[in-house]
Parts: sequence; C-alpha cells; structure tokens
Amino acid sequence: ARYFDHAGRRPMLFLSLGGMAVSLLVVSFTFTNRTSSTMGVVTVSALAAYLAFFSLGLGPGNWVVVSEIFAPSIRAKAMMLAVVPNRITATVMASTFLSLAQVVTWPGFFLLLASICIVSMVFLYVYLPETKGKTLEEMVRYFAEVTGDCSILEMEESIRNPHVVISELEL
Repeated sequence: ARYFDHAGRRPMLFLSLGGMAVSLLVVSFTFTNRTSSTMGVVTVSALAAYLAFFSLGLGPGNWVVVSEIFAPSIRAKAMMLAVVPNRITATVMASTFLSLAQVVTWPGFFLLLASICIVSMVFLYVYLPETKGKTLEEMVRYFAEVTGDCSILEMEESIRNPHVVISELEL
C-alpha cells in the first residue's frame, strides 16, 4: 500500500494488470512451445512474475481503492457488496479452474486469464478515478457529480447536521 500513496492508485493498478497479462501470455506461450529444456524455467519465472505483479498492485489495490470510493455513511454495506462478489468469484475460479483448463487447454486457460487482465485494465481506465490525495468528501462529491445523484450528499450532510433540512445541494 506504500507504493499506492507514492505513485497513485491507477498507475499501480495498470502496472500490476499489465505485468500480470504479459506474465500470463508468456506462460501460455511456454505451454504451446515445449521444445526447449529451458521452458520449465521460463514458465516458473513467468508465474513468479505474475505473483509479484499481483502483489505489487491488484492484491492490495483492490482493498485500498474500494475503501476510498464509498461515502462514510454507506461504507460498511458498500464494502460488503464489493467483497461478497470478490469472494464468490475467487471461489468459483478455485473450484473450476482444472475443469476449465481441460476444456480450453492449459495455453488457452492462461490466454483467457491474460484477456481478463486486459479487459480489467480497460474497465479501470474508463471507470476508476484516481483517489490518491483525495479526501472521502471529495470522492463522495465526485461520484455525486458523475452520477447526477445528490442523495448521498444530502445524507452525509444530515448526518453531520441532523437539525438542518436540505432541499437540494449544489454540486
């Protein structure tokens, strides 16, 4: 998480996903080209690189960014809504990867995972704002502006000032 504070969330996530995708492409390639005796070393090295890139960005970044984008008044429930699909997806992947690899072959399986990394990069590029150096209030205001929904701003204000009635907040 230290690197996230220095470099920023988006750059670290892009570096992580890009490195993971390249590592997975190398692994896929090594499974299709087993002609050299050094391919085992290349495969293990690429898998180690994959784990290193995951640990550098996506591993901690998932939790850092998710905790920064939700308003304090809804954070507990919103985190639950973010964590449950994450854990379900991890369980499904862990439970089905051997069967999936048999269907699409090992090279195809690692190619599929690399594709998921690339699609994730595009998704994050389009939808994830940089949260580095932003306060929670700034993030709440940003998402209210993007969505055009001021209800969370009104809720936050009513929590801070319970006796003030707000008809509409200006963005």
